[in-house]
Amino acid sequence: MPGSKRELVNFTFIESAIFTLIWLIVFLIPLITNYTESRVLWDRVIVSWIKTASFLLVFALNIYVLIPRYLKRKQYERYILLILAVTPLIVCFSIQTENNYINKAITGMPPMELGPGMPPMELSEKMPPPAGFKLQKQSVETSAEMQFLQIFAIALLVIGIGTTYKVFLFWIEEEKQKKQLQEQVQQDNQYVDEYIYVKSNLKVVKVLISDILYIESANEYIKIYLNKGESITTFMRLKNIEAKLPADKFMRVQRSFIVNLDKIQTVEKNRIFIEQKKFIPIGEQYKENFQQYLGRNFIK
Repeated sequence: MPGSKRELVNFTFIESAIFTLIWLIVFLIPLITNYTESRVLWDRVIVSWIKTASFLLVFALNIYVLIPRYLKRKQYERYILLILAVTPLIVCFSIQTENNYINKAITGMPPMELGPGMPPMELSEKMPPPAGFKLQKQSVETSAEMQFLQIFAIALLVIGIGTTYKVFLFWIEEEKQKKQLQEQVQQDNQYVDEYIYVKSNLKVVKVLISDILYIESANEYIKIYLNKGESITTFMRLKNIEAKLPADKFMRVQRSFIVNLDKIQTVEKNRIFIEQKKFIPIGEQYKENFQQYLGRNFIK
């Protein structure tokens, strides 16, 4: 599916061009199938065109009006009701137009000359049409109910094809939007998780998250230990800074400690070694959660 407005315009133009080409081919089929003996049987062609025009009308109405206004907005009940209300009207109009044309064609035929001394006979007296008259009176021979059901079924098929095509495009568009949203969220998270700001000694200090080794709590203060032996003390509760740190990178392993999981060098018994000489004890209530982390990342 197109993304930008320009791409949308181009896609709509190409889509309309393809629809036009397909319907031109459909309208040409009766001309090809009713071309015989170096001439076109126009009566049959026109009857076929009347039916085809009704199918084109329901297709265009569905694609350009009903689907954008109702189906795309998830107004499914209204969409179905309008389909069931409008389609029979178009089918009835098509049948009436076809029958009117056939009746006009029959009554417009010249009288038949039966022979010397015999009066001409009109076709209305149920005489068979002349050999040159190729019009099929299928709509007369077929019951009105059957004729309606046949055309109505084809019209629903045309609507179904158009609806399936559009629903498939909507699905592609939704999946593309979901993917773009996920990528945007990941980018935002990555941007947010690069650093945090904390107050220290009447200053606001920018702290790179990747530089944090561990964080220690001391009553109402916390001490952030960084690379190269640096540290920052700030007035904050441990749970508050824990909420700002990415959960997949930091873990609370003791009531007073949060560690950067990427900075762990070794784990010995119930002690986590961040540096060679510095270790952090694992609290009993945090031991299970830390063991699960080790289990997920342990290579057997």
